[in-house]
Amino acid sequence: MDKVSFLQEKSTFHMKYPDQSDLSFYRWFTEQHPDEAIGWYHLGRERQARGDREQALAALRRALHAKPGPYFNEAREAYQELIRERKQQEWRNKTRRLLASLLFLYFQFAFSPGPLTEPKAVTTSAPTQAVPSAVPVQPHVEVIAVPSHLSAAQRESQVRKYVESRRPSLTQPYTVIAVPEVAGAPIYTPLLFYQPNTVLGVMRYHPVNRTVINQKWFDRPGTYEEDQMLRPARTSLAEEQQVTEHILTLRNALYRYYQQKGTLPVNLALLAGAYPGNYLPQIPVPPTGLGLKAYPYRPDAFRPEAAWVSLRDVLPLPGYPEPLIPLAPLQIRMSESSHTMRLLSGSHVVRSYPVGIGKNGSTPEGYFTILQKINQPRGHDNIYGTRGMVFQSNGYAIHGTNHPESIGTSVSLGCIRMLNAAVEELYSFVSLGTEVILSDSPVPAYPWSNPAPFVLAARPEEETPHVIYQWLH
Repeated sequence: MDKVSFLQEKSTFHMKYPDQSDLSFYRWFTEQHPDEAIGWYHLGRERQARGDREQALAALRRALHAKPGPYFNEAREAYQELIRERKQQEWRNKTRRLLASLLFLYFQFAFSPGPLTEPKAVTTSAPTQAVPSAVPVQPHVEVIAVPSHLSAAQRESQVRKYVESRRPSLTQPYTVIAVPEVAGAPIYTPLLFYQPNTVLGVMRYHPVNRTVINQKWFDRPGTYEEDQMLRPARTSLAEEQQVTEHILTLRNALYRYYQQKGTLPVNLALLAGAYPGNYLPQIPVPPTGLGLKAYPYRPDAFRPEAAWVSLRDVLPLPGYPEPLIPLAPLQIRMSESSHTMRLLSGSHVVRSYPVGIGKNGSTPEGYFTILQKINQPRGHDNIYGTRGMVFQSNGYAIHGTNHPESIGTSVSLGCIRMLNAAVEELYSFVSLGTEVILSDSPVPAYPWSNPAPFVLAARPEEETPHVIYQWLH
C-alpha cells in the first residue's frame, strides 16, 4: 500500500469514527493489514510519542518483519534509534545502581564489626527478604564457578570472600556449591540454571553473624553424589531452580502479552489460551513445598513505564531471594557456525541445545520473534516432530524432527531442527513474542549442563489438525 492510499484509509476512518484517536486508527489498520510496514511504523511512532517505548519497539519490530514498502526504511531507522536510546538508558541505570551499591557497601563495611570484633546480636530491625507472608523462606543455594587450578585452601579463601561480599543482600543461611570453571561463563557469579554434576566443594554460610556453618572441599573435581552435605544441597537447588523457571516463564509471557496487547491479562489462565493465542501451554503449578495453590498474581502492581522491572511486584518469586543479577525477558540466540541454540535471560544461560540448520546458508540471519506456536504440527512422515514455533511467516520455524541424526548438521532448507525432547522444553519456556536472534558469528559451542527438564504438557487446543505445513524442512 502506498502513502496516498494509507492517508485515504486514515481520512475515511476518522470521518466514520470522529471520536477515535490516531492511535485507534493505527491499531485498527495493523489488524486489517498486518503485512504492511507503513501501519506498524506509524503505530510505533505514536506509541513512542506517548512515552511507551517497549510497545513502540514491538510495533517497529513488526514493521521490520512486514513486506518491504513505504516507511520500511524509516521503521528500521526508528527501531535502531530506540534501541540506542534504551541501551544508553540501561547504561545510565547500571551506573547509578553501581554507584549506589558501592556507597551502600562502603557504609556496610565502614560501620560493620571488623573480623577481630564480636558481631552484634541480631535485632528485630534487621532487613529481611520480602516474601509473601504465607510462604516460608526456602533453603537458598547458589552455584558458582571457580578456577580449577586453585588448591582446596585457596578455594575456601576465595569462596569465603565471595559470601562475605553478599552480606548486605541476604539475611538467612545459604549454601554455595563450587564447580570447576565453565567455559564462556563468569567465575564467582551465580549460575542460576546450571546442573552441578562435577563439583569442587560446598560451603554453608550465615550472612548475619558472618560465620561458616559447615564446609567441605575436595582434592579433585567429582560427582560426589552420596556426600552427606552435597546431597541435600543438590535437592534444594533443584527445587529453587524449578520455582525460578516457573516465575521467569510467567514473567516473560506476561511481558510479551503486554507488548502485543497493551495491557496485562486479568488472570494468568488467559496466557494458556487456544491456538493462536497460546502464549503458554499450561500455567506452572507451585511445588507442594511452597504451600501455594497458585503463584500470587498482582496486576495492579504493574507500571507501564517500568514494564519488566515491575513484574517483580506483579509476580514475586515466593520463598527465595531475587537473583543477584536480575532476570531479563527470555531470548533465543543461535549460532549457525556452532549449531548451538541458547535460551537466555539477560546474562543468565537458561538452556543450551544442539540444533540442525539450513544448508548453503539458507537459515536467515537477523532479529525475529515467535509468531505462532503449534502442538503436533502436521507434515508428511511427522517431519516436524512434536512442536513447532514459527519465527518468520514465509515458512521458517523452529521444530522437532523425525531424523535426530541431522542435529548438529546443515541439511535443512532453512528451518531450525531440534530433538523432540528439546523442542518440547523450549516450547514450554518461550511465549508468543519472544525474541529470536540468529547469527553466523563464530561463537564456540560452550558446554553447559542443563538442569532437570522443564516441560509443560501441550493441549489439543494448541493443535491445528486441518493444516498441513510446508515449512522449509
